[in-house]
Amino acid sequence: MPCYEVRTMSVEFKAQHKDLLIEAIKKLGWEREMRLVGDTVIVRGMRVDLKTQKAEISEGRMYNDRLNELKRAYSSAALDRVAKRNRWSRKAKDKNKGVLRAF
Repeated sequence: MPCYEVRTMSVEFKAQHKDLLIEAIKKLGWEREMRLVGDTVIVRGMRVDLKTQKAEISEGRMYNDRLNELKRAYSSAALDRVAKRNRWSRKAKDKNKGVLRAF
């Protein structure tokens, strides 16, 4: 019997744009730990496959927290891009809330 066990889990992660995902990783300061393998981004114990839109992570609270942090950063990067494209201003109220306004 092995002396240790590694469990992984796969969760849905609707990330379609590699450039937005890379931008989110850079915002978090994780770019030094990032590797790109085709359409898969590997960073901090997570593998995000952009084709299947799934993230594979090692089991554990730390990895779940990191994945949630990456999802929030990805959403923030997407909102920044939409705001810029539509010439809106985006103001963050707190970590999870913000306001978009037309000029």
